[in-house]
Amino acid sequence: MESAIPQGRLAEIVREARSRTGVPAVAAGLLTAGDAEYATDGPVDIRTQFRIASITKWFTATLAASQPGFDAEQRALLSHTAGLRPESPEPLPEECRGLWSYSNAGYWAAGEACAAAAGASFSETMREKLLEPLGLEETSFDEPADAAPGHLQEGETGHRPAGTLDYPEGRRASGGLWSTVGDLLRFAEHQFEYGETLRQPHASALGAEYCLGCWRRELAGGRVAYDHEGSVGGFQSLLLLVPAEGLALVVLTNSWRGSGLIRRVVRGLGLVPASDKLSLGSTGPIEPARYALGESEALVEAHGDTFRVSEAETDPLSGGRIVRPSFPVDALGGAVYGFAGGLLMSHRIDFPRPGVARIGWVAMPRADA
Repeated sequence: MESAIPQGRLAEIVREARSRTGVPAVAAGLLTAGDAEYATDGPVDIRTQFRIASITKWFTATLAASQPGFDAEQRALLSHTAGLRPESPEPLPEECRGLWSYSNAGYWAAGEACAAAAGASFSETMREKLLEPLGLEETSFDEPADAAPGHLQEGETGHRPAGTLDYPEGRRASGGLWSTVGDLLRFAEHQFEYGETLRQPHASALGAEYCLGCWRRELAGGRVAYDHEGSVGGFQSLLLLVPAEGLALVVLTNSWRGSGLIRRVVRGLGLVPASDKLSLGSTGPIEPARYALGESEALVEAHGDTFRVSEAETDPLSGGRIVRPSFPVDALGGAVYGFAGGLLMSHRIDFPRPGVARIGWVAMPRADA
């Protein structure tokens, strides 16, 4: 299928997006039918390494699926359907049992299984079994000396350095990699040919479907995209594929506010959802309330005919409290609209059961009942 993506405009789109958002630096790459286009803005180049955070999950799922003995238990861990809490192997609360809910702990368990099968650490197994065979020389768990520094939000428009955060070995399967635009496009090309197993949906949530290490969602024009975002310690990133077109998009930012830039790039390239309205099936109406699970909490407040959602959590690496700016959602007939037209999965919410909200991809019970 011929790509409908505008050619030769990536640099312009990226430059405009950075000027609008004030992100310190961005690197992006676009692959269409074997032709790569790159763009950077700020004090970085296309070989600068960024933290890719949870995009690492796509790599972990790829590694796990290639190992002997890959089974239903592994699929449950990698599809967030094993019923685990986000940061603990403990089960979800009773109200949330049986629901899709994002869990880093599931990926830690899957990573441990990969390491045990190889008789080495997870980091060594990832390097020897996946990174080196694919020629991904600029992707690793070790922080490079000249990597892009992360930035946290300071006030409404400013930034401050995030400092160094180290992923301990046990957490690396869920989000520890550093990488570059070029390496991620090479990884995308591998997924076009060998990633079909990972692209089988395992659960519906937030108006889309989760596969193994990636989301599946429909774009305008009948196109099907697979993507995953990454967000940690002053970095936000996106890897998006449209396999039928041989299309891949990578956007890497070193800002906690990078999702605003990413949304603008995605929209500028025409990679918009098939509909603003999320297909939530039997999902119930929005319930204004406070929701909480462990160190994470969210507040859903009514504002006339619309709603606003604010989130807060404790960063598991730094121990610092993270408060995310609130974002708007609309309700119509019990269906929830995504922020900015549902361009990114991270700005979607749903209410799969009475008294339960899925916010920040995690199923949380009401805390004020």
